[in-house]
Amino acid sequence: MKPNTRLLFSSDSIYLAVVLLPIILMIALFIYYPAVDTFGQSLTNRNLRIRRPPKPVGLANYVKLVEDEEFWEVTGRSLKVVIITLPLEMGVAFGIAMLLNQRFPGRGVVRTLTFLPWMLPGVVNGFLWGWLLNGEYGALNGFLYQLGIIQEYQYWLREPAHLIFWVTVVQTWTRYAFPTIILLAGLQSIPDDLYDAAKVDGASAISRVRFITIPLLLPSFGIALVVEFIAAFQIFDVIWTLTAGGSVGGSMNPFTKTLMLYNYELVFRDLRVGLGAALSYIILLMSLAVGLIFVMRVYNQGVQEQ
Repeated sequence: MKPNTRLLFSSDSIYLAVVLLPIILMIALFIYYPAVDTFGQSLTNRNLRIRRPPKPVGLANYVKLVEDEEFWEVTGRSLKVVIITLPLEMGVAFGIAMLLNQRFPGRGVVRTLTFLPWMLPGVVNGFLWGWLLNGEYGALNGFLYQLGIIQEYQYWLREPAHLIFWVTVVQTWTRYAFPTIILLAGLQSIPDDLYDAAKVDGASAISRVRFITIPLLLPSFGIALVVEFIAAFQIFDVIWTLTAGGSVGGSMNPFTKTLMLYNYELVFRDLRVGLGAALSYIILLMSLAVGLIFVMRVYNQGVQEQ
């Protein structure tokens, strides 16, 4: 019995093959192959400064990183950025989402302006805030001076202790729009009947937010927290442009060196490819571990309450 060639070569199957095959090949070429190759490099002592073939060293690179004090120092600094950024970012996003969920004239324009910082690259936002915080001609100094709040221009980025704070502020400015979109979508999925029933029972606005809005938004918070944790934990562009994370031939700013900048230093400055590849996988594993915790705790709790 001959196969039905019309079924094998139907227009739908040909269309799927033409559309999906290039996508699958591109994903395999640009995502999976580099990931596998990077893992292979992490198991070698590859160093581009040494002109000899790399040798397999097993997990020696991972052990070396874990035993290195600098690794734990930059990891702690990255976690510090996350701990400050996430509450600030979620608070701003929640407040703006609550505002944009209301009906008022010009809401579409306000929504567009709200999402504008997220549409700009992090490098652009870093340079923009670097200009705003400049101690000689910065716009922030000029604004505060005109209001009489300060009597002389301040060098906001001079004190090492303040650098991480400004990094978190710029990171919040750059990223708050994404959790705002997630939370706004969650707010619009909450039935108005719940709020109407709560009003009839005499619940105040704060009580409605506490006992209706926030519990029903926990799944949305879970998704936003996972994505924003990864973005803050793997921060690079904002630090590089804002606090002079590095320049060509210069040294890294030790007060804002996070995991991604440490990885950049290992691979592109010291040319220790094997060690840098191992650090990349450690960063990946830590991001996945914390992401799973957020999903299992926050998201599942929100689903159970619904």
